[in-house]
Amino acid sequence: MIEYKYAIRSLKNNNIQQIYYLKGRDQFLQRFFIDNLSKIIFNSDTIDKTLLIPNELSGKEIMDKMLSIDLFSKSKLFIIRDPQQLKGKVFKEIIEFCSKPVENHYLVLVNDNFMDNSVFSKSINKIVEPINVSTPLDNELIKWINYFFKENNKNVDRDVIMKIIEFYGDSVFKIKNEVDKLCLINNKDIINMDDLEAFSSLKRTRQRWELIFSIANRDFKKATILSKIIVGDNESMISLIFPLTSLFQEMLFIKINNGTFNRSNSYIPLSNTIKNNMLKFSNNYSYKRIIKALKKLKEIEISQKTEYSDDKADIIHFIYHVVK
Repeated sequence: MIEYKYAIRSLKNNNIQQIYYLKGRDQFLQRFFIDNLSKIIFNSDTIDKTLLIPNELSGKEIMDKMLSIDLFSKSKLFIIRDPQQLKGKVFKEIIEFCSKPVENHYLVLVNDNFMDNSVFSKSINKIVEPINVSTPLDNELIKWINYFFKENNKNVDRDVIMKIIEFYGDSVFKIKNEVDKLCLINNKDIINMDDLEAFSSLKRTRQRWELIFSIANRDFKKATILSKIIVGDNESMISLIFPLTSLFQEMLFIKINNGTFNRSNSYIPLSNTIKNNMLKFSNNYSYKRIIKALKKLKEIEISQKTEYSDDKADIIHFIYHVVK
């Protein structure tokens, strides 16, 4: 697995390949890599970039686009999202294309599932080493935050950086959005804690992590009260499913590993306060109850996507059956 910073450094040195495989769900890192690759490929030429989604196109349509030759376009860039969904003939054709790509045709495969170990991933890994586009750990997030503030011609206090990581560190995409908004409403050259504390978005995010903390801590009364305040106005149930699933998955891993939690080797899309208390939280839940929580979250996710759901009813139902 190639570290993200080395992949970007390679692009900046004009050392480019025709095939890339990005693994991880951070949307900003995905887009940042593709944008930088695009600048190098096309330079001052007209950009010819095509997004291909297996669920929206047939295998034949995907291959026809990738193999087409345009006399008026020197280079083409194709992005396939969720390539692990490709099956049958098109799967074999994509693997063959990756082994022997058409000249001046570039392909970026984007798989949100960092842990994916499908037949497709195993086959592609033999051709090209994947690039990690999961949200990085704190030491790399600090660099990204400094970079975003410099983009906005601002300096920032260290304690502000750590607080941003605390509340928005579950994705670089989120950090970028919040830093941009914070800089937009401030005319000062240096952003300090007072500026951040006055930022309304921070208050909403703090409430979100307080809700998740109370669930992890099995504080039924507080979790119920917070869910009624937060969900509906500031948060949707669907936005809580991912962090809650991550919370209970980490608890499950701790149970499986006999109470061992190795934070340094694992990216977890949760606040530092929650990560620092993960061992304690895992003692609040039995193995059976953790499995029940994960099943409930899956049921809610399916319900949210396939039928009308009431966010407040869903979260209170979850808290009642799992936390109480």
